[in-house]
Amino acid sequence: MTPIESTQFAAEQIRNAIIAGHFKPGDRLVEQQLIEMLNVSRHPVREALRLLAREGFVEIKLNKGASVTAVNAESIAEVYNIRMALGRLALDHIFANPKQISQKSLKTIEKLAQNAIKFSEFEDQSESIQNDLEFQQAIVDATELQRTMRYFSELTGDTRRFNNFFSVVYTDRKCDAQRYIVKLFKAIRDGKREEAQKIWSAKFQKALDRYLALVAGTEPDGAARPRARDSDSTRTSSRRTKVDA
Repeated sequence: MTPIESTQFAAEQIRNAIIAGHFKPGDRLVEQQLIEMLNVSRHPVREALRLLAREGFVEIKLNKGASVTAVNAESIAEVYNIRMALGRLALDHIFANPKQISQKSLKTIEKLAQNAIKFSEFEDQSESIQNDLEFQQAIVDATELQRTMRYFSELTGDTRRFNNFFSVVYTDRKCDAQRYIVKLFKAIRDGKREEAQKIWSAKFQKALDRYLALVAGTEPDGAARPRARDSDSTRTSSRRTKVDA
C-alpha cells in the first residue's frame, strides 16, 4: 500500500474498533500495539490517530498520547444537533427545488419506510437500526449536495458508536417507525415542507433525549435497559442489541 492507503487502512480499522466498542472510552491507543495489530509502520498509525482526532473519535494529549474519547452528554448533543441541522438543510433544499428529488430517490425512501414497519416486527433490532440510518442518508443524498452528504455520512459512525455503547432495547419500534419514518416519507412525497421539517426535528430530538436520559442514569421513554444475564454468552448477545438511531 502507498503511505496514504496505509493511513486510510489504519484509520478505518481503528475507527471500526472504536465504533464496535472493542476500544472503549478512555482506553489508551498505544502506537506500538497498533503497529503490531495492523501490520503497518509507525507513520501511518500516527497519521491515522491525528485523522481520528479531527473526527472526534480520539483525543491526543501532549506527553500522554492518544486515547478513545468519552461518550458523554456534550458529545452526543453535538452529533445529534449537527445531524438534525444537516437534515433540515437537506429538506429545505428539496422543497425549494421541486424537481430536485428524482423518482428513483423517492422510491428508495419509500422502500426504506416500508421496511421500517416490516423490520419493527423482528426480534433482532439490528435490521431496524440499519434501515433507519439508510433512510436518513437517502433523504440527505437526494439533495446531491456533496458537502452535506459527506458530513452527514461521516457522523453516522458516531451514532453507531452510541448505539453499541448503550445497548438499549426499544419497546415500541413499530410506533416509532410509523411516527418518524412513514409519516416523514409521506410528507416529502406530498410536498408538505413544514410537516416534514417538524417530523425530522422531532425524530432527532427524541433520539437525543433518550441518550441524555441514559447519561443521566434515568430510564428513557420508549426504551428499556438490557436485563442482567447469567451467562457470558447471553451477555454478549445482549450487547449486540443496539439503540435505534
